[in-house]
Amino acid sequence: MRHLKPILTVLLITPCLTELLSNNLPPRVFFNPIVFLCLATIAYGFPVLLLREFACRNRLGIPGLLCLGLVYGIINEGILAKTFYLAQGVPLNTFDHYGYSLGVCVPWAITISVWHALHALLYPLLVTYYFFPAHREQPWLTRTGAIWLAVPTVAMNTLVFFTRSKERAPGQLPHFLLMLACVAFLVWIAAKAPRTSQFADVTCFRLKPIAWGIVSFLALLFVPVLLSKARIIPVLFYGYFAVAFALIVRWLTQRSTIPVMTCLLFAIGDDILMVVWAMPGALHRAGIQQLVADALMLVAFALLLTRLWKDSCTHHDTGHSCPASFTT
Repeated sequence: MRHLKPILTVLLITPCLTELLSNNLPPRVFFNPIVFLCLATIAYGFPVLLLREFACRNRLGIPGLLCLGLVYGIINEGILAKTFYLAQGVPLNTFDHYGYSLGVCVPWAITISVWHALHALLYPLLVTYYFFPAHREQPWLTRTGAIWLAVPTVAMNTLVFFTRSKERAPGQLPHFLLMLACVAFLVWIAAKAPRTSQFADVTCFRLKPIAWGIVSFLALLFVPVLLSKARIIPVLFYGYFAVAFALIVRWLTQRSTIPVMTCLLFAIGDDILMVVWAMPGALHRAGIQQLVADALMLVAFALLLTRLWKDSCTHHDTGHSCPASFTT
């Protein structure tokens, strides 16, 4: 299979950059072979591969990818975990009873879907595209292969939604139809999004993208948590995200290409702060195992930064310079 290596990379790292990074699952649970297999396939891997296939075949840029990332957020939290419908016991408890309307905690749904758009879709693809650049613009699945992945994914997601678990009641049909409508709308938006911000191979190591990644964590997760804790009027919460989305889209549409390395540096800044932010609560739950897992994550990011810096130095030593438009 020509694209086996990038496919396996996506399957293996996507759960790590979501469930392990956020400390949502204790290491002893995360590394249970059955749990990890489910995470790497039905829960994360297969949906991400299918969304990536749609993006590749339609030559979507980063704006379209982010829309598809929101689709994955709906799949994960609106269908599998069913956290959208919690009035109380939301994973981040500052959202309990906040903006709850028609059986949906809307502020939480927006916040966690944006988080998934980055950590479950965009960031795993960035890592994969950097290490396998020759596979970046090629479809990885045949149409038959995509169907073979889609059928069990849709079937299992539907089954989980309508099944009672220890933590969740069975999902309701109106909510399921609402999620399908939201998914269809976001896929349509992705298909109509400008084909700007395509990935480029330019090798430029800069600290500014790391800083912007840290800012993105603060703006897209930390500030919404503060707003929900302060019980600001929900319409102002939605206005905050609307302004943030407008600024992000405007910035992306003004750039025809963005280096993969620049995007990866951005992701590392976001991820490092995510680990640090989630660590105290996770240590209280999982103790030394969590400390070791978090330390390994930070070491992995440090090694990746070292690799990016060395690649940049090698690139410049061969006489290539970094275009001015990529230094900011």
